[in-house]
Amino acid sequence: MSDNNNKLTVKRVINADRKTVFEALTNSTIMQKWFYAGADGWSATVKNDPVVGGSYQIDMHGQNETYSHEGEYKEIVPNEKLVFTWNSKAVQDTLVTITLTEVKKNTEVTLTHEFLPNAEMKENHTKGWTQILTHLDNTIAAKV
Repeated sequence: MSDNNNKLTVKRVINADRKTVFEALTNSTIMQKWFYAGADGWSATVKNDPVVGGSYQIDMHGQNETYSHEGEYKEIVPNEKLVFTWNSKAVQDTLVTITLTEVKKNTEVTLTHEFLPNAEMKENHTKGWTQILTHLDNTIAAKV
């Protein structure tokens, strides 16, 4: 593992309550609608068991390639916090923490990704997580 110089944080305020956002973060049917890092034309396949010690598999399907991610849920506080490992072909043994904070009837999502191996992976994952949170916001706004 690397030092925390390669830790990233992405924040977004979503126009929904924490319960709605938490459900979108843990319900595989909803996750498939937004959990991909690419633009339009991408899709996702999600399998998960959102309990402490449970696992997940997220396959982000791009135009020409599928990007697979897997890990284990380490901490779950309903409607407040998710902590899980994040492993892919690009990174291993990294950790993602998502906290949900109520802000005037909305929810601030703070995503922190730790133990990225280098600055390039930090930059790539910052772009990816920013796009993923945009898809999450759009999916919740569309109420699908």
